[in-house]
Amino acid sequence: MSIDIRQNPPDQTARSSVQEKEPSLLVQWWNSVIQTWQRRKMIAALGALDDHILRDIGIPRGEIERVVDGFNARELCMQPVAPEGETQDLSYAEFRRAA
Repeated sequence: MSIDIRQNPPDQTARSSVQEKEPSLLVQWWNSVIQTWQRRKMIAALGALDDHILRDIGIPRGEIERVVDGFNARELCMQPVAPEGETQDLSYAEFRRAA
C-alpha cells in the first residue's frame, strides 16, 4: 500500500482569489470623483468657519486648500460635530438677561 503525499499546485481560480485584484478603470474613476467631491465639501465646511475658530484649530484662512490637500481619504470623510442648519435666534435682550 502506498500513499501519495505530494502537494498538487493550486489551480488558477484559487490563485486569483488569493491575490488582490486591481480595481477597474471605472472604479478608479468613481473613487476619484468621490474624493474630489469630499475635498470640495471639506474646503466649503472649513471656509464657513469664522477666523477665530480657524485660528483655534491652527488653520489660516488662506491655507485651507493646502491643508485639505494633505488629508487622506479617511479624514476627508469626517463629518461636522454640530448638525448643519442648527441656529439659535437670540435677541440682544436675551443676551443681557443671561449676563
